[in-house]
Amino acid sequence: MIRSILVAVDASAHARAALEHAIEMGRLYQARVTGLYVLDIRYLEMPPSLDYSYTFEAVPPTVVPADVMEKFKSKSERILEDLRQAVEKSGLPVETRTEEGVPGLVIADMGVTHDLVVMGKRGEHAKWGRDLLGSTAESVVRRSATPVLLAEEQSRPVRKALVLFDGSHPAVRGLKMAADLAERGAVKLRILTVDDEPERGRATLAEAKAYLEPLGLEAAYSVLPGRAARTVAFSLSEDPADLVILGMRGQSPLHHLILGRTTEQVMRSVGLPVLLVP
Repeated sequence: MIRSILVAVDASAHARAALEHAIEMGRLYQARVTGLYVLDIRYLEMPPSLDYSYTFEAVPPTVVPADVMEKFKSKSERILEDLRQAVEKSGLPVETRTEEGVPGLVIADMGVTHDLVVMGKRGEHAKWGRDLLGSTAESVVRRSATPVLLAEEQSRPVRKALVLFDGSHPAVRGLKMAADLAERGAVKLRILTVDDEPERGRATLAEAKAYLEPLGLEAAYSVLPGRAARTVAFSLSEDPADLVILGMRGQSPLHHLILGRTTEQVMRSVGLPVLLVP
């Protein structure tokens, strides 16, 4: 059950798409939406070409000129006011917050008190990076104990979801979220298991069927060989979807530093919104 949604925004197109996804999910669950803008102290203190996304310790505060800080705060107020109006128009309860800090850390920490985090794959400073996934998004996913929905530059309604299922605990939780979406939003499901051993793959897929069929949910099921990220891309080219759902990996005490290779490759390479479930 999703009762509260945290949507992190900035001035980027990805953030606008994230807001649209947050509103869509909020309507399905009648959830409260919290809009968050993080004043990134790294860009106030150092050139944006420097990447400090993997700095997990707090950055020591420095004195920032008052007029510069006021400009940043005014910008955040405009963005959050637009968010407030959009969410209120949809009939959902909303609140907004502006925080200072390293965005990846702030978003992940605030996400603990919400049921879903929604944000863009890339932010307004993406022009300084070459990767298809922004450093803030990756930092949040690595640290988050809450499901994270990463939005592409443009949003569209979710009518069909591809669920990557390997039988792991995170994958099972992802399957349950997918089932809930299917029941509430009439989302069609396709369950994909990637395994080079067909018999083992079918056994894994049978676990997903055993959960979904008693719920009366129809779904398409398939087992394909190969590397997961490439197989997912091929599968989507044959049968497009609007959302990819998969589990995060890494169950050690250092789970915030560890992502499964499949998770990392898929969220970097798939040109669709990705819902990652811990």
